[in-house]
Amino acid sequence: MIDPPKILAVLIAHRYRWIVPAVVITIATVGYALLKPKMWSATQTLVLREISIGGLDRPGSFARPEDMKTAQETIQAIARSRDVVTKTLQQIGPPPEGWLEAERKAWPTGDDIAAYRNYISVSSPSGTEFGTTEIFSIHVEAESQERAAMFANTLCDELDKQLEQVRDHKAQSVVTELEESERLASDVLNRSTVKLSKLEGEVGSDLAELRILNESGSGDGNLRQQFVQVEAELRAARDQQQANDELLSLLEAAAGNPQELLATPNSLLDSQPALRRLKDGLVDAQLRTAELQGTRTAEHPAVLSAIESEQEVRDHLFREIAVAVRGLKAERSVLKQRIEGYASQRDQISARMVHLAEVRASYGNLENEVRQRNEKLAEVQRNLADARSSLAAAHATSLLTRVGVPEVSDYPIGPSRKLIVAAGLVGGLACGLGLLFLTVNPAQLAQPVQPESSANGAPAGARPESDPQPIRKLSFTDALIHLAKRASQAGSR
Repeated sequence: MIDPPKILAVLIAHRYRWIVPAVVITIATVGYALLKPKMWSATQTLVLREISIGGLDRPGSFARPEDMKTAQETIQAIARSRDVVTKTLQQIGPPPEGWLEAERKAWPTGDDIAAYRNYISVSSPSGTEFGTTEIFSIHVEAESQERAAMFANTLCDELDKQLEQVRDHKAQSVVTELEESERLASDVLNRSTVKLSKLEGEVGSDLAELRILNESGSGDGNLRQQFVQVEAELRAARDQQQANDELLSLLEAAAGNPQELLATPNSLLDSQPALRRLKDGLVDAQLRTAELQGTRTAEHPAVLSAIESEQEVRDHLFREIAVAVRGLKAERSVLKQRIEGYASQRDQISARMVHLAEVRASYGNLENEVRQRNEKLAEVQRNLADARSSLAAAHATSLLTRVGVPEVSDYPIGPSRKLIVAAGLVGGLACGLGLLFLTVNPAQLAQPVQPESSANGAPAGARPESDPQPIRKLSFTDALIHLAKRASQAGSR
């Protein structure tokens, strides 16, 4: 059982064991409270917009949330970069020197830059996830309210300049890359164009026909129409030649026997209207003669006149057959030349069509290649124009818009000096008392148990009053040795 008087006696007997740690910790806390500078915070709210170049559908807005998050993460990295922090500290200057600070030889040093980088943070508005809104805040800390506001303003200025440089370098690199892409695309397009021009030159006058054939696949072009027309004229000439040959053979046979002409079909005599008329006249004369001979005698004048008329028609028919034969022979020669011309023209057109069919695939591939190269070059030129516009706009526009002025805290951030000292005092007492009770024998803190009295009235086993058990005092070193032994014994168990 714990005896409070015993505890008080132990506290008094070993007072230095708990007073010294409490005093040391308290003094250290007081020194830290005196040396710790007061820090004020300042918050500048900014609005980030996207580059308008290349996004004319929604100028200044982000197409995807991932793009906005990436942009804000980039700003977060740039705001805490060594270059931006160094230039910011050079502009705002060193903080006012305290009574414990030595004279500064250089500003800012590496330690200053590292310290102030920890004073900078970028976060989203309260209740939102970082990167999900265009609004974000930059928080800074400084040794005074004025210095915190100056720190926030200067940091935003340097951040804007650094973003301008980043955009400038990025746009410049993109412009250089796109210029090289444009040069390569132009060279490839020129080579393809030269090949296409050479092939079109070989095709010559059939270029329009080749284009129609390439576009429609089976179009009815001028060359095809010419081929069909020549083929029809050639067929008609051959039919006419065949008919003339048959008519010529019949006329040659009829030259000795006019009766052969009477068996000739009228369709063959369509080209000889005079001969056909004489044939019909001879038939009519023969019919008239036969009719008169059936009713009159052979010496009758009418019969003799009919026979004479029939003979005149026959003689005239013989002369006309001879003329028709000479005409058919001359026409056969003309038709032969015409057929040869039509055949030659047909063969030429057929050869041209075969040549077009042979070069059609190559021409189609070259035309598609030139079209694709033109589209690629146009796309590269559009991107190059956008990149040059972005390069020009990098020095004229800003992607950051400040919302008001920096908001500076009314009180220093962190605990006050009094609270730090009080916490140090409480912590020192706790450490001292803990050390004391860890190094004191627990038996010295317990209340002794009352034993039974003996016959003479003295407790059994009690030590005579003349030989009391004194409280043993241990030094601080002995207390630590005793504590180490107890720890080793506890560990062995």
